Amino acid sequence: MGKTIESVTFDPSYYPAAVVSCAVFLYLYKYAGPNISSKLSPKYSSLTEADRIDWNTRFNSSLHSTFVSCMCVYSLIYDEDISNEPIWANSPMVRTSCAIVVGYMTCDVLIMTIHYKKIGEVFYFFHHGASIYAYFYVMTYGVLPYFANFRLMAEFSTPFVNQRWFLDKLKYPRTSTVFMLNGLAMTITFFFVRIAVMPTYWRRVYSVIGTEPFKRLGHISLVLVITCFILDSINIFWFYKMCHGVRKVLTIYSNKTPVPVLNHVDKEE
Repeated sequence: MGKTIESVTFDPSYYPAAVVSCAVFLYLYKYAGPNISSKLSPKYSSLTEADRIDWNTRFNSSLHSTFVSCMCVYSLIYDEDISNEPIWANSPMVRTSCAIVVGYMTCDVLIMTIHYKKIGEVFYFFHHGASIYAYFYVMTYGVLPYFANFRLMAEFSTPFVNQRWFLDKLKYPRTSTVFMLNGLAMTITFFFVRIAVMPTYWRRVYSVIGTEPFKRLGHISLVLVITCFILDSINIFWFYKMCHGVRKVLTIYSNKTPVPVLNHVDKEE
């Protein structure tokens, strides 16, 4: 008989990685981020307090998404076990990635809670809560490594979203070449890593539903289906806003009117 969630030992060995991740991102937010940002962009110091707080969280977000997505690509290419056994394969790399994500999102929730009046949004508490809930099980029990790794590769689009916000705060014209190129890169990347991959992801989910390994998940099977359905619904909403922005880009070239390039799109994890 194979593993069941009841038979898998509660394994907190990856918790230190989550704690270190949270501590590192808190340090980056409080000290390293502001120092680096002020040196790279003198305008950083002239921002409002709320904008500096938001800037520092996006600085963290960009570093986190770049690092984790690279780890996920490595796992996808070199870790054959997670493809052969997507539910129960034990992948230290994937579990470490999830621990880093849990630590980062915990840090982000703490910052948003402390500065709720300035940058807090209920939407992001909901998003982070759903993500932490899902990756907690992967980190703790080692289950669903393939699906967790697949979902985290979506982070490739996040730096472009943050870069758009940075350009806006630095007063780059929304009709400038750099603003429009970043906006198009953001939309294209978002489409490929979050929207276009949905059929592939859900086809793989469908292929394991009802199998013996899936049945042995017990209640954790809800993480695979419900949490990912919620996150995909959020991604579709974001992509709708981006497409609305692309339409405005096309309007610029067809009517030659100085309309904004893209609607406001907030950061996503």
